[in-house]
Amino acid sequence: MKIGIIYVLHGRKTSIPQKLFDIVKDFSDSLDLPQAIGMLEGQQQTLEDAIQEVEKQKVDKIIVVPVLLFPATHAREDIPQRMQSCAAVPFEISETLGTTRAIYDWLKDRLQEAAESHPTFPVMLVAHGTTHYPEPGEQLNRIASALSSDLGREVYATNHLGEPHYQAISGEDPFIIQRLFFTDGYLAKKIGFWFEKNRPQDVLLEQLLDSEAVHKALKERLEDAGCIR
Repeated sequence: MKIGIIYVLHGRKTSIPQKLFDIVKDFSDSLDLPQAIGMLEGQQQTLEDAIQEVEKQKVDKIIVVPVLLFPATHAREDIPQRMQSCAAVPFEISETLGTTRAIYDWLKDRLQEAAESHPTFPVMLVAHGTTHYPEPGEQLNRIASALSSDLGREVYATNHLGEPHYQAISGEDPFIIQRLFFTDGYLAKKIGFWFEKNRPQDVLLEQLLDSEAVHKALKERLEDAGCIR
């Protein structure tokens, strides 16, 4: 069976998110398989374009890898519906990347490094969040709980959308703040600016997910799907 792979990025209405696109492209270039990258938003390099590109290579099945951290509307509705309406061959959609061992290990290592410099500070994770589905919040809470155990300190899960909201933080005690986003796009920057303005006592970690962590997460999902070893 000839397998094709489509990596689905959120995209932007007016442009391609070049940094994340390049990270995914570097990974795909390391594999000798029919592959394409598709965007959910915008008119450039759409998901439908990616489907056509992969199907031209006479594949028997498509593995779709959502390059998203948690399973909200895009993963649960948009991708399945658009694949169903356009794909001419069977397809399988992998889980989102936030629950991979690769992402967890990156978070643990990054936060352990920060915790050594600030041994009494609790940690706050800030994710995109959603008001539509419970699963993203449940997954983030499980990550926070595991990190709390591994790091030996409180780790709080907060969101930009939904509850608990990161701006609900109170008191003067400082936190280590880790935004959980792929790149420093508009929303990650907006959240960072809020902390800089309203809570200068917090330690705002600048580094978001790096290319190595994303590559390992993509590899993990393709291994789960049996595409690579």
